[in-house]
Amino acid sequence: MFRKSALIVAHPDDEVLWFSSILDKVDEVVICFLECRSKSRLSLGRKNSLERHPMGNICSLAIEESEAKSANWENPKQSRFGIAMTRKSHLLKRRYNRKYEKNYYELRKGLEGKLSGYDNVFTHNPWGEYGNAEHIQIYRVLKELQGKKGFDLWFSNYCSPLSFKLMLDNISGFDSEYLTLKTNKAMAEEIKGLYEKNGCWTWYSDWVWFNEECFKKDIPGGNGKYGHTFPLNMIKAPGRPFLLKRVYNIIRRNGQP
Repeated sequence: MFRKSALIVAHPDDEVLWFSSILDKVDEVVICFLECRSKSRLSLGRKNSLERHPMGNICSLAIEESEAKSANWENPKQSRFGIAMTRKSHLLKRRYNRKYEKNYYELRKGLEGKLSGYDNVFTHNPWGEYGNAEHIQIYRVLKELQGKKGFDLWFSNYCSPLSFKLMLDNISGFDSEYLTLKTNKAMAEEIKGLYEKNGCWTWYSDWVWFNEECFKKDIPGGNGKYGHTFPLNMIKAPGRPFLLKRVYNIIRRNGQP
């Protein structure tokens, strides 16, 4: 699975948050988004961090992120561009949503050239780990390119109450082929420290890594209408206990134990 392999992530710090177990095993790491228009300090910190990043196999497409955040997680719908955005929103959100759709084509153009000759590609899962629209978009672009390039596509096993329903929608029809690996906590902490020093660590400051993480092989076509459960690294959503009740109801409706 690591022969001629690449890791494609959305933002700086995603590579250690969700992929620390394979970061030093793949041939190349590609970070898609770099600039954030509303956060100039964050953008500068990201540039400085990548210049000093300890991984010698890392590069960036330097695309400006969309900052789109108006998905309906109560009833999530997938689209060609990633996840469908609500149109009943204020002007700024509509601008972000248009940028989200434009980024799809920029990503496809940039990644198509990058992935020539690769046999295995690792990336975000179809529900965006904790429910990140740009993570979902990266997956959708790579899913389209998989049909053209013929590489094996692998995605992460992180999930949260917010993204749980979309996860259930996506595992149906998948064959259960996956691999579990130990996270590299020492390396992850080192890179986290670099991002923190440059003011661009976007996750929780007291985050503790799971002991293991799992990668699911995305097999086109699947095995019909039934899906197989695979290990999930569930992330608690601080301050949002109502989501846990919603997850319980979703599981009960879907007949899960």
